[in-house]
Amino acid sequence: RLSKIDLEVSDNLEFDDGDCAVIIKSDGSIGRIIMPKMDNEMLNTEGYRKLLDVLDVLQPGAREKFIKYNEKEKGSIH
Repeated sequence: RLSKIDLEVSDNLEFDDGDCAVIIKSDGSIGRIIMPKMDNEMLNTEGYRKLLDVLDVLQPGAREKFIKYNEKEKGSIH
């Protein structure tokens, strides 16, 4: 069962602590990923696991690329 998604059209963005966002370009590619600081606490959240799922749906293989990027930038945290 999918959870409810609230759709809002706005000129500004408001984020709560721990929120993640995926920016999708008009051509369908992933533009940016906005998320809080990557640490072990973040890696253990359901939100992070869902973000990886979404990335892989939007762009197959993106999950592994994202994990490798974070390991390169921050050292192995997975």
